Amino acid sequence: MEGRGIKTQNLPIHIGIIPDGNRRWAKKNKIDFFNAYKTGFENLKKILDKIIDYGIYNASVYILSYENCTKRNKIELDFLFNLSKEGFNYIRENKKLKDNDISVKVIGDMSIVPNYILNEIRKTEEETKNRKNGVLNLAYCYSGEWELNLIKNGERPPSLHMMPMDLLIRTGGVKRISGFFPLLINYAEFYFTDVLWPDFNENELEKSLNWFSSQPRNFGI
Repeated sequence: MEGRGIKTQNLPIHIGIIPDGNRRWAKKNKIDFFNAYKTGFENLKKILDKIIDYGIYNASVYILSYENCTKRNKIELDFLFNLSKEGFNYIRENKKLKDNDISVKVIGDMSIVPNYILNEIRKTEEETKNRKNGVLNLAYCYSGEWELNLIKNGERPPSLHMMPMDLLIRTGGVKRISGFFPLLINYAEFYFTDVLWPDFNENELEKSLNWFSSQPRNFGI
């Protein structure tokens, strides 16, 4: 499907998202972090649905970094895990993912994930594993260093067989990738925006896709 002024042939095949800025959005709007995270979660649902509407069936999202899962205080972390549980329930029931035959993969250090979340992850992956048209990759308690250490130890990194990214979007004004799937971004276009994640709406997504369509992509040639 085409958006306003977006040429379908120029859309990325695989889009990555680092949805940054929830905490700063909370301070800016004088609300607590928990409501900001909920707002960010609701926004992620809208953006993922819109990405599918554009005919982009491969997406990767940085849900929680390894550092998030090990350094946040217990109250905040418990909230994020419970919000994640709600998220996995939503994914399993999502009609657009099902109708467009999109599977779900969760990548990260599962040794630090609570058992009740592990159960949600396994259930989600199992229920979607036979879908073949696209993949939604969720980086969860993930870091690039963790994955590179797997290689050093002679293990196969989960992203080895994943599709390379074409476009990586990071909201919130920070211009770094924070260890987000380093094996997939060799030829990705990086789109950094100052817009905080809860404010990154469909118009902002369209801006990023229009920007991507204007980039010359020579792939080293």
